[in-house]
Amino acid sequence: MDEDSNKVFFAADNAATPHCFSLAKRSLLAAEIQIARIWENPVSGDDNPSLPYEVKLVDIHFYFVALRNLFRHLNKVVSDPIYTHLKPELEDLNQKWFKHYAQGREAFEHIDQRFPGEKHEGKIVEIEEKGARRKIHYGLSMKKGLFTHSDKSWDISAASFEEIKASVRHLIGQIVDSSIL
Repeated sequence: MDEDSNKVFFAADNAATPHCFSLAKRSLLAAEIQIARIWENPVSGDDNPSLPYEVKLVDIHFYFVALRNLFRHLNKVVSDPIYTHLKPELEDLNQKWFKHYAQGREAFEHIDQRFPGEKHEGKIVEIEEKGARRKIHYGLSMKKGLFTHSDKSWDISAASFEEIKASVRHLIGQIVDSSIL
């Protein structure tokens, strides 16, 4: 256990808090690993057979999962009476990033419910692109750093992740600073 985790362990009121703190840090690392995988060998069309489009989609899916888990674990930490004063900051991060990326995770995990004739078919919005109307299931533009699904898009750029990571690290620092007994 590192020094920061020890501080949280000894300061927390709830037994689950130190575990959630460690899991939040692990989820941030998981997101960092996924963003590195997404960008280490960008796919442009079919010219890179070693990293096909489908592999990028898997990495993007798990990037969104890591961000969702990061929020969930941080939410448990700031629910501890010692850290409830940090709830507004986490809610700001939720509004700025986590809610939106959670929708991206849902796009991957519930696509079967959005197929024509299925329960949530209406969640896929028909769009017009270059004069053609169609329903998009997934789209990926490595050049723009965007993943799209239906009429929504998610910034998957390394620069965007660096902003998220800096904000989360700031919150983690506040958690640790609040752990002083």
